[in-house]
Amino acid sequence: MTDIQEYTSDLQIDDFSVVDTSTLHPTQLCLGFREVQYRIGQFKEMSSEDLDSYLKENYLPVVIGPDKRPYVVDHHHRARAIELTDMRDTVYIKVLKNCCEWKERDFWLMMRENAWVYLFDKDGNPADTEEIPSSLEDLKDDKYRSLAWAVRKAGAYEKSDKPFQEFLWGDFFRQRIDFEDTEEGFQAAVNKAVELCKTHEAKHLPGFIKN
Repeated sequence: MTDIQEYTSDLQIDDFSVVDTSTLHPTQLCLGFREVQYRIGQFKEMSSEDLDSYLKENYLPVVIGPDKRPYVVDHHHRARAIELTDMRDTVYIKVLKNCCEWKERDFWLMMRENAWVYLFDKDGNPADTEEIPSSLEDLKDDKYRSLAWAVRKAGAYEKSDKPFQEFLWGDFFRQRIDFEDTEEGFQAAVNKAVELCKTHEAKHLPGFIKN
């Protein structure tokens, strides 16, 4: 990693910085809380030094917005988990683009064009940019995003570079599986979803594994 700079809205493309998680602006409306809890457990098993090294290697990509805040475009679960560990308050970021002088309308248009924003709510309904929370702590739980994460973790589909891959799989499952978000209900849903991943219906989704 190159030199880590203090965060200012003057940072340019490829600059690295360290920021408090409370300053990060989400680019989506929800999370899978089960994945967040899993990551909290992982982080708490690390020493402070190991966690710091991990976060440096796994930095968050951000776009500096018209309000001069860093908009995190990936790894929201990791950032939210850090907020909840009580181990530290900061994460490392890398700037993808600086839009602090842009008009808000142009900013969001660019974010859409680059697939750096996901405008669907916790029930899979389309949303507007005005509905995106201003902080990570206000992100809602989408149980189908958790389901998609658990199914990928089980090896039923592969990780891909497609933005918001797990949300796409989550919406696929949302249309086909109804479940109570209890431990028993969730595991039963995972088992059903794993089988769905093998079907012809799923072949258009990113990370589909051909049989």
